[in-house]
Amino acid sequence: MKFAAKCLIATLAFSQGDAFTTPQPFGGRSVTKLHVTTLEEWQLLDNGAVVGSVRDHPSLNDGDIITTSPLENPGSVGSQTVVSTMTGSQYMLGNPMQVRQAAAPVAAEEPTVSRGTAIQAAGLASLIAGGFAVGVGVGGGFGGGDTMTVPEAKIAAAFPGAFSNPDLLKMVQPALEPYGYGKTSLVATSLCCDEVNRPLEKELAKAYDEPFVMGGLAGFPFGGVTSFGAMAHHIPDGGSCLVVFGPHVGIDSYGTVGTVNRRGRAKGGSCCGSAAAALGKIRKGAMVPAGEVPETLPNTNSLDAQQAYVDAELAPYSKRLLNADDRNVELPFALYDAQKKMMDSIVAQGAGAMEGRGNIALLGGIQINTPEGINDYFLPINFELRDYNGKFMKNLM
Repeated sequence: MKFAAKCLIATLAFSQGDAFTTPQPFGGRSVTKLHVTTLEEWQLLDNGAVVGSVRDHPSLNDGDIITTSPLENPGSVGSQTVVSTMTGSQYMLGNPMQVRQAAAPVAAEEPTVSRGTAIQAAGLASLIAGGFAVGVGVGGGFGGGDTMTVPEAKIAAAFPGAFSNPDLLKMVQPALEPYGYGKTSLVATSLCCDEVNRPLEKELAKAYDEPFVMGGLAGFPFGGVTSFGAMAHHIPDGGSCLVVFGPHVGIDSYGTVGTVNRRGRAKGGSCCGSAAAALGKIRKGAMVPAGEVPETLPNTNSLDAQQAYVDAELAPYSKRLLNADDRNVELPFALYDAQKKMMDSIVAQGAGAMEGRGNIALLGGIQINTPEGINDYFLPINFELRDYNGKFMKNLM
């Protein structure tokens, strides 16, 4: 699935070019400063990027919503000012968005798009830009209904094959039932401690009761071998365990990957914040000296030990992230690869604590958080069954 997602994004990007590059000549007209794309109803995001409605773009329709790359100087934003992004694009900022202090949940006013509408109607560049998007059956996990919200359409494009939380459970339960999974099973989760990740645990609890929690920042299983052993001793007699793990990424009401509208907050915030912080250190390290990317990052003191670990685990993926077409999309895939290695090692060492002859099911993937009122999604990357010794039995994908 990871390969398919990257292929889709690469194909769209190839066909349209970089949606964030400086506007190029269009229709034989030379682009000058008089023709700089204007962003209306814009908003500055926590990551230093700007989201807004375009006007006078050489390839997008007026009114399409895009998210820029992070700005060189986020403190310079203001009406009727020209801002530059870190990738070299320039935008004129028009009128800012008027944010209501006591806004209703974003999803209540979320625009929708018809599944039957052709992608060409919106323009593929618009899809890459992150705002208005059309989901013409792109996401295998989307079922039923005539419309998608903008966040769902972005999920279909960037993370095809993702399931809504309820649909994920409908897929997991039948797959595990032949192996005795049910009320005597115990779920262990390794998900980020961010509160936006609890809905998935609540969904899993409907079938398997309350979960045993192994995860910490960014979803790494910081409980380690000790927590796996403790969990193994908590499994009901004759039962098995299901371990659900992986990083998370947010998609806000504009379709921006890497941010999410949290409950009661009109402005989007970084999601996953821990992952974004680690990526920020990689980007900073790549600037000095130019072209050199550190393979390890310095540790911090014990008051922030988990973040130091996230930084160090992500560092080996520096070049891959810096070369990605969309770093915010690639980030959770890199984190997943790091966490999969860690989880495999934990299971290999901890399986000896399993009592009886129960099985170990591992469901790994990427959790996708959405604005309030829209179901969260989960992209399964690995779903396998192992015996009580930790030996591979079957691929359940």
